[in-house]
Amino acid sequence: MKILLVMPSIKSRASLYERLLMKLTMWSSLTLQQIAALTDDKHEVTIVDENYEKIKYDGNYDLVAISAFTCIAPRAYEIADEFRQRGIKVVLGGYHPTALPVEAKQHADSVIIGEAEGVWQRVLKDAENNKLKAFYKSEPVDGKLIISPVKNNNFSLV
Repeated sequence: MKILLVMPSIKSRASLYERLLMKLTMWSSLTLQQIAALTDDKHEVTIVDENYEKIKYDGNYDLVAISAFTCIAPRAYEIADEFRQRGIKVVLGGYHPTALPVEAKQHADSVIIGEAEGVWQRVLKDAENNKLKAFYKSEPVDGKLIISPVKNNNFSLV
């Protein structure tokens, strides 16, 4: 399969000055590289961080996976919708889809809830067999999620 992994831009229509400022001040997430490392060599993987390069929508991909923070969720949804209009299967994951999976599902064929590392192989197998599930939930390892919820004496943020 040809797989595209996308990190949407914080501001997709940024000026030259804004793009330069973002390049100098932003840290890059390693999420896409981790997912690529978990992908078998039989798949062709392309990574695009939209903060640094443009997305090629005509890339003839079989699967597009998009990671989204809340601040970039609207842009992630735009990207997902464009690929789906082209008949390409889309998987959304990250903090925002984990927090609001039903919302994210409106823009994707499948949503990963929690860490993708625990379910990515299953997602790939199901995509290959044209049997993507609506939701994949990462199971805790040794009773713990890799990213633990923030806890306080009076409440818990999940």
